[in-house]
Amino acid sequence: MRYWSAFVLAGIVLAPAAGLASPRPDDSGVTQPTAPAALVLPTEGRLLALTAVRNGADPQPVVQVVPDRDPRRAVLASLHAVTGVVQTYDGILTMRVLRAGGVEANPLMKPVTRNEGTMLGVKIAAAVATVIGTETLWRDNHRVAAIVTALVANSAMAMTVRHNAHVLATLEGR
Repeated sequence: MRYWSAFVLAGIVLAPAAGLASPRPDDSGVTQPTAPAALVLPTEGRLLALTAVRNGADPQPVVQVVPDRDPRRAVLASLHAVTGVVQTYDGILTMRVLRAGGVEANPLMKPVTRNEGTMLGVKIAAAVATVIGTETLWRDNHRVAAIVTALVANSAMAMTVRHNAHVLATLEGR
């Protein structure tokens, strides 16, 4: 795992540097551009990107208007990560409770808990369904509803995790 992380980090660091290499002359001796130069300016809620190719001649500006990122998008992305964490932790605690002699209280999950692989699959499906549902709300411009839905789903799972932790502590005599 440590080597994989180092490989990914090296790729992140070295990939941009490859685009900044110095220009090389082609067969005719003319220097060819390797990467465009860009200037990004904030303008009234949007970003204005001016791009010019350096090729020895007059730069040809290309203007692109890029919309600003909505800060709520970062909140939703964070909530997606929390969804994965609480679903995973719920699955782990449920397996530990069952091994310690507890029973599944949710009648919908009772048949699933007989096989740990199936339960893991259901937990992954629940997390993916939550993310897809909130992303669909976001895409349909129900952004506040997407955030509230993710908050409610994560809060419900957090309460379930808290309950499972309490049951496990009781079963283990803590």
